[in-house]
Amino acid sequence: MVPEFEINTENGPNPDNMIVDLNGFYIHMMDFIVNAIKLKHNKNKLCTFIDEDKNIFTSTLDKDGYTTSLKKCLVYFEKEEEFERCTIIKSLINERI
Repeated sequence: MVPEFEINTENGPNPDNMIVDLNGFYIHMMDFIVNAIKLKHNKNKLCTFIDEDKNIFTSTLDKDGYTTSLKKCLVYFEKEEEFERCTIIKSLINERI
């Protein structure tokens, strides 16, 4: 099942300001990439966003975007001082480069 995240478009245009559960989003994105690499799945539907008017947007993430997305996760988790996640992300980035 693909998770849903609420967004508030009035806080845009930066997605980090719009996603209500930003921590949950970054955890999911990291887990999505880790599972995709380990399980070698071809799924690209990352999540669904639902705005304040109940409009639904689908977000996809293809393999060629994993490294960039991992780097964004790293910045977020460093700021949140979740260093165990940072270690995992750095390892994944080094494996992909």
